[in-house]
Amino acid sequence: MGRLGDRFVLVRELGSGGMSHVFLGRDEVLDRPVTVKIVHPDPDDPEAGVRFRREGRAAARLSHPNIVRVFDAGEDELDGREVSYIVMEYVPGGDFKDLMDRYGPLPEALLSRVGADVASGLAHAHERGIVHRDIKPHNILLDERGSPKLADFGIARALDGTTSHNRPGAYLGTAAYSSPEQLCGERVTPKSDVYSLGATLSHAAAGEPPFSGNSLEVANQHISEPPSPPREKGAQISEDLEALILGCLAKDPGERPDAASLRDRLLQNGAADETAALAEPATRAGGIPGAAGASRLTGAVRTNGASGVGAFRTRRADRSPSSGPLESTVSLPTRTFRAGSRQRTMLAVLVAALLLLLLSVAGAWALFGQEEQQQGGRTPGQGADRNEQAKAPGPQKSEEEAGNGANEAARNNSGGSGSSDGTPEENQAPAPPLVSAEEVVYNLYYEMSFNRVDVTWDYLSERLQDEIGSPEQWAEREDIYTFTYMEFTSYPVARAAGDTAEVTFEVRLDHTWGSESLSGTWVCVNEGGEWKLDRLENAQTAPA
Repeated sequence: MGRLGDRFVLVRELGSGGMSHVFLGRDEVLDRPVTVKIVHPDPDDPEAGVRFRREGRAAARLSHPNIVRVFDAGEDELDGREVSYIVMEYVPGGDFKDLMDRYGPLPEALLSRVGADVASGLAHAHERGIVHRDIKPHNILLDERGSPKLADFGIARALDGTTSHNRPGAYLGTAAYSSPEQLCGERVTPKSDVYSLGATLSHAAAGEPPFSGNSLEVANQHISEPPSPPREKGAQISEDLEALILGCLAKDPGERPDAASLRDRLLQNGAADETAALAEPATRAGGIPGAAGASRLTGAVRTNGASGVGAFRTRRADRSPSSGPLESTVSLPTRTFRAGSRQRTMLAVLVAALLLLLLSVAGAWALFGQEEQQQGGRTPGQGADRNEQAKAPGPQKSEEEAGNGANEAARNNSGGSGSSDGTPEENQAPAPPLVSAEEVVYNLYYEMSFNRVDVTWDYLSERLQDEIGSPEQWAEREDIYTFTYMEFTSYPVARAAGDTAEVTFEVRLDHTWGSESLSGTWVCVNEGGEWKLDRLENAQTAPA
């Protein structure tokens, strides 16, 4: 689609609004995905590009786990036009608004942790003299583990041509979350960000913003009317959290807490809520678990210690996306294949028939070698010498051959080594946890997007490798060298299926020739204690 700064390749557009467009890009120097925000020049505001670069460079000074990192800012030509751009960290987990839309009112533990993390990022920025000016659910992004990250620091001020106080409403904030002083065109301070965060938390708790109506009506209510308490709108939160949210929504900035104090109080509230939930587990907020356990949100979110939303299904996480360790609730066998009872019964019948045949032949020797025959009934190797075995070959040979034959048949039917009674050997590697199967599926397409044929080849089972033939044939079959990027629209989810793991997923695959959506179920087998991809079932592709 284009290239900026001689290193940032635009892959596809992620969204647009106002004067800006947002693209998924790739940093060809560091070989990583990035987000590129582009602003076209405004003929009525020739200084917009200068402000855009200045604010981008100011945001690049921020370094905090809950702030989207800014890598670069500059100007370049795109499609024959001069544009200003900012290159930022790519955050793949969607935004807080999408989470709110899908699940409605969110549980208190989740609200406390999201709020604490966002407030922590704001405190970091405010200490360095940077005010966000546009805190809203859309600007709270969620990474692959579900941790919130604030995006677009300084962008609102960069795109707002006036920093004076004589143009009320001359800003790019969102009315539903804007502070009274912003709406009145007054000086914006760090406490303005705190107000917007309070409005965001109120929306997330009650399922609707603190004020409703058209933009003008909402603005007037922010300026002159007290907000309705979230609990009156059905929010399932404590009085303490409600009081903290309403404190953030105070009309007078001096009555609001600063970001650092807000962070500390939200952390304390989250800890208290979790302690109460552990003492009396309960399910709240429309079926979404509270802090006592991990909130599934269809496997999307769970609490994560003192801070963080928890884990969105990834893909590459070191923890399972379910509400508890899958390996503790699902028992996987330690062998990939086993001989069934039917095979063991048939073997026993065959061995018995063979013994009867050989015993009938040995009956001729009974009159001459009764003692030797009795000794021959013992297990071979318990004292009978070669001469004694020659005198009574029938019973001894039949048991030895029958025993070896049964063991060999059991090995052939089980698909691996083991003892004759069907129990696995001690050195047989146990099956890994299910989350490892999810990780293998995620890694497969992630590494494909970097055209790493040999790495992806190693994820395949020996059977599948034999079927395909070689890494070169694998690359040709999957069209790996045309990959440019991938994005999971439904993260891998594994379940135990007998001796295997079945991992369902849906992924968008970007190629040089276009994009497609792929969904299906990878069946994984245990090879040496590692999950390997053995076959793809129910595969469906569609243009994306």
